[in-house]
Amino acid sequence: MFKFDRIRPPVRRVLALDAGSRCIKLLLAESDFGRLHVLREELIDLQAEGLVSAEEIKTHLQANLDDWGRPPLALILPQHLSISQVIDLPLAPESEVEKLIQDETVKLGGVSESRIVYDFVRTETKAKNRQQFWVTLSQEGDIRERILRLGVEQEDLCEVTTTANALIAAYRAANPLSSRAILVHLGAQTTVVVILLAGQGVFATSFQMGGDFFTRSLARIRNCSAETAESLKRDSNLLAGPEASLEFAGVVDGWVAELKRQLNEWFEHNSHAAPEAASFELVASGGAFDQPGLLNHLQTQAGLELKPWPKGNQPEAVLPSKHFEVAFGAALQALGHSAQPVSLLPDDYRVAWQKRLRIERLELGSLGLVVLCLLLLAFGTWHKSSLITRKQALLATVQAGQEAVEANDALAVELTAEYEGFRPLFASQQNTLDVLQTFALLQQSRSNRDYWYVLVADQQSYFSQPTGPPSTNKPARFSLFATAASHPKAAGAEYAAGSATSTNLWPAKPGLIAELCIPGDADGARQIRRQLVDILKEQQLFSKVDLLSDDLRRSLADPKVIVPDRDFVLLLDFAETDFQQPLPLRKPLPSVPSRPTNKRSGRSLMSSEGGEDPHQNTP
Repeated sequence: MFKFDRIRPPVRRVLALDAGSRCIKLLLAESDFGRLHVLREELIDLQAEGLVSAEEIKTHLQANLDDWGRPPLALILPQHLSISQVIDLPLAPESEVEKLIQDETVKLGGVSESRIVYDFVRTETKAKNRQQFWVTLSQEGDIRERILRLGVEQEDLCEVTTTANALIAAYRAANPLSSRAILVHLGAQTTVVVILLAGQGVFATSFQMGGDFFTRSLARIRNCSAETAESLKRDSNLLAGPEASLEFAGVVDGWVAELKRQLNEWFEHNSHAAPEAASFELVASGGAFDQPGLLNHLQTQAGLELKPWPKGNQPEAVLPSKHFEVAFGAALQALGHSAQPVSLLPDDYRVAWQKRLRIERLELGSLGLVVLCLLLLAFGTWHKSSLITRKQALLATVQAGQEAVEANDALAVELTAEYEGFRPLFASQQNTLDVLQTFALLQQSRSNRDYWYVLVADQQSYFSQPTGPPSTNKPARFSLFATAASHPKAAGAEYAAGSATSTNLWPAKPGLIAELCIPGDADGARQIRRQLVDILKEQQLFSKVDLLSDDLRRSLADPKVIVPDRDFVLLLDFAETDFQQPLPLRKPLPSVPSRPTNKRSGRSLMSSEGGEDPHQNTP
């Protein structure tokens, strides 16, 4: 099962532990996507809490760790237990650098039964064909003794660093624009001195003169107890004013002399690379500088322009409270916010911490995978639900459309039935109009022409009469006949009728039969007949204008009004109208387009002007 209280980005939260001889400082910091936050700070005064023995300190510290949730620890190693120095090496491949630095650490650490733990980081240098490294080393025995002394050997140690390296990280976070600074940290037992050049640590040292040194000296001068001297030192200005003590001022001047000696030695050995000491900014930190009048005495009498710890020159800067600078620097390095990190974590703790990091990454990746799967499952469920909703909506639409189609079909059937009741009346009415228009056209076509009509009859009445003796006025072979190409079915019927006997009846169509006589010579009669046929073909009223074959002619006209061999019978088929065919009950399925039919709205008639119709003698 996942331990959700531990699932967080690696090194997201760290507790810095700065344990001194008089107090223990705890600082809890968190890095949230690269943004640093100081969550909690606590200072434990050992004397005020009555913590004298090591076991009491361990018990109290464990209770505080439980209260803080036991986050990973960043432990601060006292500076006097380590050595920090810049090592200058010739140019060499990266694979050989560590071997060269290891040899130098053996020289710096001297002969010791304990293993040397060291770490290094490259620094910038202006020297040609050389490279420099900031190296920090300590005996592994001192580190483990420090861990056992605090009783944190079973905790998740993620970092062990020194006071000097923690000060460098904290100062660069507070004042990143400063390139030259001397940091003086005055603690209870030790004074730590760090020199920064070009924003990088180049020198670190310590000497055993701190706040307790001033207290013991004052107790000897006043011949009082250490507790009384400590209270007097904190409450009175012993360096100026009516309570000033020249002997105590001499003690402070001795501390100043030792500080200057340490600095002068470094500047003498690095005179070729370092500028004048006056160009460096002096920064003071540590609880011992809270002594009244001490900073003012150092500035006016000792010539040390020590300034308090900077408050930060950027609005978004995250800074610790007073006296928590060292703990803050250790937290910065543990969280990866230090530009010059140096770690003295022993190998077994380093392996354990790397293993925990891998487990945290695995747990975090597993949790991310579970969340991703849940998101994909939720998205798939939503997508399926959307598809179901859309399909249901489409189904409802289809059902509604089907119901509308069925209702429309029912209404169409009803309207068709009603229409079929009136359609014969409309067809008869249309036929009457066509007959009247035909009469008008026949009468108009006769103007200024020498012929007359001897018979006009509807086709049903005409073809219902019996056939008579064949007439002698056969059309000449050069007569004009209409083609039946636009009506292939009719052409086929005509061909069949032509091959049959004269007893086969013509299938009557809506139309008329016009019989006329054209006197005069044969050429003139053919010319007049052709003109008449052309005039009638131009009318949309007719779908076919043609001569009736002899076998279908009826002898109905009075022979007295007929001129032999000049008698012609015209077949006039009316163009098909919508009233002649019943409406289909349903819309037909798509099929191959049928041949066009001749209707009033538009038809295509093909004729061979001046030639004979190949089916002129067929119905």
